[in-house]
Formats: sequence, C-alpha cells, structure tokens
Amino acid sequence: MIGAGSAGCIVASRLAGSGAKVLLLEAGSPAHANPETLSADGFKHAFANDDTTWHRMSRAQSDCAGRALYCGSGRGMGGSGAVNGMVYTRGDARDFANWPRGWQWADLLPGFEAVEHTLGIRTRTPSAFAQRFLDAAAAAGFKRKDAMNDGDLCGVFGCNSMNFCADERRSSYRAFVHDMSLPGLTIRTGARARRILLDDAQRAIAVQYHWQGAAHETRIGKELILCAGALETPRLLLLSGIGPQQDLRQVGIEARVDAPGVGQHLQDHPNVCLFYRASQPVDFKYPQIYGFDAASRSPDAPRDVAPDTCFVCYAAPASILHSMLRMLPVLALPGRLHKLRPLRAMLRGLIRLHFKLPPVQAFVSRVFGVVVILGKPTSRGSIRLRNADPDSPADIDLAYYRSREDRATLEAGIAKARSIVAQGPLGDAKPLSKGAKTTSGKALWRWIHGATMTTFHYCGSCRMGDDANSPVDPELRLKGTPNIRIADASVMPHIPVSALNAPSMLIGYRAADFILATTHSHANEVAA
Repeated sequence: MIGAGSAGCIVASRLAGSGAKVLLLEAGSPAHANPETLSADGFKHAFANDDTTWHRMSRAQSDCAGRALYCGSGRGMGGSGAVNGMVYTRGDARDFANWPRGWQWADLLPGFEAVEHTLGIRTRTPSAFAQRFLDAAAAAGFKRKDAMNDGDLCGVFGCNSMNFCADERRSSYRAFVHDMSLPGLTIRTGARARRILLDDAQRAIAVQYHWQGAAHETRIGKELILCAGALETPRLLLLSGIGPQQDLRQVGIEARVDAPGVGQHLQDHPNVCLFYRASQPVDFKYPQIYGFDAASRSPDAPRDVAPDTCFVCYAAPASILHSMLRMLPVLALPGRLHKLRPLRAMLRGLIRLHFKLPPVQAFVSRVFGVVVILGKPTSRGSIRLRNADPDSPADIDLAYYRSREDRATLEAGIAKARSIVAQGPLGDAKPLSKGAKTTSGKALWRWIHGATMTTFHYCGSCRMGDDANSPVDPELRLKGTPNIRIADASVMPHIPVSALNAPSMLIGYRAADFILATTHSHANEVAA
C-alpha cells in the first residue's frame, strides 16, 4: 500500500485485521514526531508545520490574477485527516446521485455508520459568539441543524460533527491503526514512492521508493493499493507509464497503460473569506459553525434542492497566526526562495513577534470571517508531468472559475454571507475585507481573483465510472491492470458539497470490503 492518509489507514487496518500481511509506505513522518497531529487542539499547529504538510504550487491561474496557488495537503500518519479542522460531514444525499451504481446514498450508509462506530464523532456546544452567529443565520432564513449527517444540507446552519474525543483528535490513523493491535501491518514512514513496475501483462510487480537515504524496491504480493491522495496518486501513475498516452510520450515516458482519465477531471473547493470586526470578542476556537445552501435560491423557493455552497464561520483569534505562518512564506518567498528554511524561519519569527504586540492582539480578538466555499464547481482542472523526473513537481491546473456558472454561484454565495452578518445579532460588525464591502461586479471580481485560495479538497483525478474516460471501475480497480486499486479522493467522480474527509474514509472502508470479498471468493473457489 502507498499512503497512510484518511482512507489508507482504514484499508491497511481492515486488511491486516483480517490476517493479511500489509506493507504500508508513507512519505511523511511517524505520528510521535509531530504530536500535534494527535491532539484536538493541535490542528492549527499542524497546519503551520512544514513537516506535516506538502508544499506544492499550481501553475499560474488565469482566473486568479495570474497567481500560482498553494496546493498543500497533509503528510504523515493520517494524512490530511491529521492536520485538518476535524470536521466530519458525510455530504448531501444528492451529491452521490451521479456516482456509479452501488455508490448512491442508501448504498453508503452502512459504511459511514461502520466508520463512525470506530471513529467517534460529536458536536461542540456553541460559545456565546457562535450562538450569535447562528441566530443571525436563522434571521437570514437558514434552518438550524446540528451534526448535519442526515443527507439534507440545503438551507441549514449549525454545529457540525467533528471527530474528536476530549483532548484527542480521532483521525483514521488514531482510531484504526494507533489504537489497534495489527501484527500483520508493517509501516515504513519517510518512504516516498517513485515508480510502479509492471510486467508484460501490465500487472504491478514492484514499487520503487526512496527510504532512509537510499533507493529501495519491494515486490508486490496480491494487490497494490494506492491511497496517496488526489494529487499524488495520479502523479505516481503517470511516472509509471499509466495515463494519457500522448501526454506521457511528450515527457519521454513509455506508455504502458493508456488511461486517458488519469490526472484529468481534477476538482476542488475554492473559497474566499469575508472578514469583519465584531463589537465583542470572538470566543470559540474550532471551525465548527457550518452552513450549506443553494446560493442563488430565492428565500421562498423549496429547500429540497441540491446545495452548491458551503459557509464557515471562522474565528480569527484561534488560528489566524498559524494561518499566516503557513501562507505568508508561500506568498512572500516564491519558487526556490521558499525552499530555504532559514528564510522561512526568519519570516515566521517576524510574524510571531508582530502578533505579540498588544494592539494587534486587541484588534484580532474581535475579528471573524465568513468563508464562502464554492461547493459544486463545474470547472475541471488537471495534473500533468513536467518531465520524467520523480523529484520534479507536477503541473497542477486548478482551473478555478472557468465556467460562468461557477462565477454566478460564488457571487450569490458572497451576497448570502453578507446577508447573515447584516442581521440583528451581528448587525454592528464592521466589514474589513474588500469582499465584505464591494458590490460592483468588476471590483468584486478583482478582489475575488486576489483573495481566492484552496479549501484543500482535491478529488476526481482518477475518477471511477463505467465510461472510457474514467480510469477506475466501481470496485476501485484501475482499468487495464489486474492488481491495482485506488482508494482515496481521486476516485470521486463528482465532488460533494461538504468537506471530503468523511467520504474519503468511507472509500477506504469500502475498498477493504471489495478486496476482502475477492479474497474470500478466491478461497472458496480453491476449496471447491
């Protein structure tokens, strides 16, 4: 197996728990090297830690003021599920209507429930300020709903489910690996896969990887399972000659399996944040206050439609320092400059010093944001190779706002977010960012182009489906190869409106179901 992220830990745990021998290669560090990844309060520290997140940049984005955008994701045991805000949302039932047969909402409920039984999910009680925000959302026409896992997310706001227990983060690593006895599981951290080797029948026979300063190769027994995530899984396949034939030839790689969909159909949730300053301190720490809606829906329209926008109440005092520790070096130190650790350390020292100033602390204590997330983008990006070097960064095109529909939805979402803050419970909040003030189309879009960032919800780059452009079948087998499966967010054919951590864990759970069913079927055939 490659990748110990949200899905990978569950696949590895369930297979090893069944008696199989599993070798799990993870490029990041062991959890004990970064203990903040195991703590509920450690999410902000983990996000700012270079050792727990990948540094990647997209190509320059024409619809984001020509900027190259940061495309980070978690690395280490638990992957992005070890550094995120611990939000657990299954999604809206309608998110899965166009997924392949066997992947609709009713099909998925047993898997979700099984994951949640081991994981443990709960909501937090809203603080005084969080309650004022929820009251404002209700005054703006939203229905109060907590937990948000019944599959109906349109027109609701509330305290979302989170995967934590007391002071502990309940990532898939913590719940399915760390807390389990799995003698059949061998984990190698700091092991970055470089290529998959295929035989003449296109069967995966070995994985080449770099570990402890040297090149290694391990033979594959029955199956190779890729769980490296929607940016790394297609990259590894392309380096191995599995992907669009013409693209591979252009970078000097022999095309072993012509799979046109590998690296295509990339989806993500772009977002912008409207910042305000309240008249009272912002007193909550976690990203727990969420809302969903069909943004352009009129107030008197039916609620039973698919939501296309997500809203998050962001508490600046809790994590803006750590967000700036992560993002300012990305913006201020482009290209090779960002690789110089002393420069990053110096800049981060200046940021920390700035935030220790009493006037800055007093100002930030009352700052909150409304994050507007484009939940169902219709634009599609791609991941390609620049060359055949495994150490060379991929060419990532996020393709934000390429469609007129996406632009209209985001505008409507911003207007709806403003309407929440304009209500009585928050009516005295002062707008800070231009997006919270600007109403004209051109000026608004100048701000959007400069303020957009990822929500770190990449998916779809190895989508599953029955059509020729979908490289993965509904049982997560990579077409054209007899023994490779993909079990991560890259297989999602259409992005859910919510965060992807819960659906990713579900994919890992179902991947183990498919593999175990195949193993049992083969054993029965041999016995017969």
